[in-house]
Amino acid sequence: MPRNTRQLFFLRPFSLFLTLGVPLSVSTAHAGTVPSITLGDVVIKPYATDQLDIGGFPQTSVPAPGVGIRAARLRNGARITIHKQFEIGAIWDFGPVPHGPMRLFEGQFSYLGLKHFVFTAGIFKPSFGLESMQAQGDTVFIERASIATITRNLAAGIARQAVQIEAHGTRYHVAVAGTAGTAGPDHDGNQRAIVFRLVGIPVRTRDILFHVGFSGEWVFKAAQSPGQPPAANFSDFPELNVGLTGKFLDTGRIPLRSAGAFGLEAAAAWKRLLVQGETYEIEANRRESIGSQHLHFSGWYAQASYTLIGKPRAWKSRTAAFSAPTCQKNQTTLCDGSGVLEAGVRFSDANLRSASVDGGHQQTWSANLNWWPTDILRVSLQYENGTIRETHSTENFQAVLSMLQIKF
Repeated sequence: MPRNTRQLFFLRPFSLFLTLGVPLSVSTAHAGTVPSITLGDVVIKPYATDQLDIGGFPQTSVPAPGVGIRAARLRNGARITIHKQFEIGAIWDFGPVPHGPMRLFEGQFSYLGLKHFVFTAGIFKPSFGLESMQAQGDTVFIERASIATITRNLAAGIARQAVQIEAHGTRYHVAVAGTAGTAGPDHDGNQRAIVFRLVGIPVRTRDILFHVGFSGEWVFKAAQSPGQPPAANFSDFPELNVGLTGKFLDTGRIPLRSAGAFGLEAAAAWKRLLVQGETYEIEANRRESIGSQHLHFSGWYAQASYTLIGKPRAWKSRTAAFSAPTCQKNQTTLCDGSGVLEAGVRFSDANLRSASVDGGHQQTWSANLNWWPTDILRVSLQYENGTIRETHSTENFQAVLSMLQIKF
């Protein structure tokens, strides 16, 4: 859609405000093509993260060899700021398609009126872990490391019913949340948990930034389906998904008395280079007929990314995570004539084998290239080489995945 046509499309619903004498302006952020709409003290910022994944497994036997295509995420809506004191998020997830459930991705209300503090309630993503708090469209790789996905899905992650108190500044981020289940068709609203995150920036200069943090979550009441005991499942796709029908890592549904995860996170940014990693320990008390069985899962990842062309990733105090690279100049198309370009490499390890539970042990090498020809368009190409070990089998796989993304 041409830029002028798109602006008229966004302005049309608000034409009534003009006739009533309410001042309206359209402001464009630095190097941004999608404008925010200002109605007096109300600022409406359109939101979209729409992704199309194409790829598959040149070498594997399970669960789905070949090539697939999937509209991975179709999240659209708006975030509204009122008097610089209140923030409302209203975002709907229309994907994945085909055959994916639609859900409310974000429906939250935040109070920003107290300096350095944010109070939030509703359906949103509580602060937990470094890679989890990077917006999906801003992550270096197309999908997060498996251990980051598995742990955050226990009591944090997207579409979570929660209340949170957060404090943040140029050198710190602290957040505590009480969470329930997730919104949507597969909701588990009767779950109850506590989530927290502590982050500090001990070194911050023009060229160097060090980030350290600690996150934790504890489920003291697991989700319970009618007629079933409280339980949870620990699982993930092999750090990509093009419509797979099964998961490589999967413990199955485990009856639980309680469960928690605790992790350390660290990152170092030097000019165009960013190195980050996290390690997690998962503790679960399995419900048995004669008592309980203690289960222990673990995992970690380490990755490095380098901005070849453009302005490198920047640390944001509100999320205590790093944004995507941008153009160093006020350009929206083909920064420096070639667009913003970034390369990355990652190793990840996720072990879901403990006692009588064999959910698999996955180790994966990944490399990728990200290109932003415009500020809202991203094209990614990723290669993976991994191994899954179970008690009676070992599966080696290779995968190639590409992604086309629109995000603003």
